[in-house]
Amino acid sequence: KPFRDVNATRWSAAMIEWAKFNGIMQGYSDGTFRPTQTVTRAELMAVLRKAIQYALEGGGISGMRNLQQPIAFSDISNHWVGKTITEMSVYCGVATPLNETGNAFSPNLGTRRNYAAAATLRLLNCLLGV
Repeated sequence: KPFRDVNATRWSAAMIEWAKFNGIMQGYSDGTFRPTQTVTRAELMAVLRKAIQYALEGGGISGMRNLQQPIAFSDISNHWVGKTITEMSVYCGVATPLNETGNAFSPNLGTRRNYAAAATLRLLNCLLGV
């Protein structure tokens, strides 16, 4: 049981436990994971950044490719994961403005599936040099 609110019989329990063990996912300070809660755009960037670290340290990936200039987001300067969001904009534009326009990242907004898929694909392409 990786977190007190993730039962061992939950369909995703083994994957959550693997992600926790490998430092990709972490729970909240109260010891919960909140498996049915919406993931924010900021939390997604934190998880993807940890996935990069995992790939670079133990996954046989030699480094990031296709680095670009950071995006100057207008709404992340005091955010708990602001630095990570900026870093993720450098990595092949994994972090992009809301709806791919303007300069607002909207870190506390729930992540839509299409953005999660696009960000994950950009991350994989960057890691693999595609």
